[in-house]
Amino acid sequence: MTDSLPMSARQAVAAAEARLAFEEANVIAPTHTRFRWLERGDGEPVLLLHGLLGGLDHWESALDALGPYRRPIALELPIFDPDLTEVSLPALADYVRRFMEAIELPPAVVCGNSLGGHVALELALTHPGWVDGLILTGSSGLFERSFTQRVPHQPTRAYVRERMEEIFYDPALVTPEWVESIRRIVTTRRTALRVLQVARAAKRHNVEERLSQIRVPTLLVWGKDDRITPTDIAERFHARIRGSQLVYLPNCGHAPMLECPEAFNAAVGEWLVETRARRGAGGRS
Repeated sequence: MTDSLPMSARQAVAAAEARLAFEEANVIAPTHTRFRWLERGDGEPVLLLHGLLGGLDHWESALDALGPYRRPIALELPIFDPDLTEVSLPALADYVRRFMEAIELPPAVVCGNSLGGHVALELALTHPGWVDGLILTGSSGLFERSFTQRVPHQPTRAYVRERMEEIFYDPALVTPEWVESIRRIVTTRRTALRVLQVARAAKRHNVEERLSQIRVPTLLVWGKDDRITPTDIAERFHARIRGSQLVYLPNCGHAPMLECPEAFNAAVGEWLVETRARRGAGGRS
C-alpha cells in the first residue's frame, strides 16, 4: 500500500483556490502546441486529467501523495485555448498523446475525473499503446448531468453556487471565491461558448459500445453520493470494462480527489501496487 500525505477536503479545496500561486507550472510549446503541467517525483508515470471546469490544482493532493513513489503529472487540458480548433473528445485525447510524445513519456497510467476520465478512455481506445492502466473517477462517457443544462442567459452567483453544490456531498466546500471564478467563466462569452461546445461534444461521444475493447487494468473510484454521474453509471462502467475494480467512497460526491483526498489517494496507491505486475506489457500503437 502506498502511503499518502494527510490532507483534508477543506485543505484540498483551499489548494484549488490558490490557483498555483506558489508554484509555476511547467510550460513547453513544441510544434506550435503549448503544454502546461505540474509534476512530482520519479518513476512510473501517472497522468492526471481534470474535468470541464477543473484545473491542475484539483490534483494537488494526489501529486503530493503519489510524488514519493511515482511520477504523477497533472496536465492542463486546452479547453479554453483558442488554438484548439476542433472541439471533440478525439481532439482532446490526441492532445494528451502529443504531450506524452513531447516529453518522451513511456506508456502511463492515466487517471481522469469527469471529462478527464472521458478523455482518458478515448486515449486508451484510440491510442492503446500509450496507456497501461486507467483510473476513472466520476467519469463522463456514458451519462453525466451537465453543468450546462438549463443555464440562464446571465447566471447569477446564487445559481452558480447551487449548481456547484451539486458536485459535492458537503456543500460547505463551495466557497464564495470559487463561485465567482466559475461565474466569470460562464458569463464571459468566449469561455461560456467553449464550455457549451465541450459539454455537447462529450454528450454526443458515448463510449458504452466500445468499453469491451479496454484491455488494461482499470480502477473506478466513485463517490457514493455522486449526483452528476450516479452510482448506476459506475456499475455500468464496471460491468463493461473487463476485470475492472470498483471502489465506493462514502459521504463523497463527484470529485473524490477534492472532497475525500485521503481515501482517494489510498485507493489509488493500493491499486497501483496490486496491479503493477499486470501493467506495462504492451507497446505503443
